[in-house]
Formats: sequence, C-alpha cells, structure tokens
Amino acid sequence: MPKSKKSGITKMKKTISFEEKLDKLKEIVKELENGEIPLRESTDKYQDSLSLIKQCYEELENTELKIEKVMKKEGKIITESLDE
Repeated sequence: MPKSKKSGITKMKKTISFEEKLDKLKEIVKELENGEIPLRESTDKYQDSLSLIKQCYEELENTELKIEKVMKKEGKIITESLDE
C-alpha cells in the first residue's frame, strides 16, 4: 500500500470511534485469515492493525483514568483492578 494509506490509519485515531476501530481490526483479521491477498498487502494490513491496536489501547487507558478521576471526585477510591 502507498504511504498515504498508512498515514490514513494514523489519522483514524481522531476521526473514527473506538468501536469503528475494533470493527476495522475484525475486518483486517478476516482478510488476513482468508489468505487470499498478496504478501505485500498482508504486511501492510498487519502494520495497520498494530496501529489500530495501539490507538485502542491508548483510548482504553485514557478512559480508565477518566473513570478513576470521577470516582475520586465522588469520594470513592478504586482499589481493585478493572481487569477482573
């Protein structure tokens, strides 16, 4: 894929929702599992998926911090992991 496509994924960080990013990741996984796309395109899609995963992870971390701030303002301090 041309470099502009890669920068398009980078720009998705601010232009699409978290849920849309997850949907795009699912689409990429299906395409890669299908195995019918050329190696070069597979590599580009894999790189795009890594960028999307990073963006989703950062968004989840930021959301967790916001929740903790709200809970602290309400006088409730979170001591348990949200992973459970």
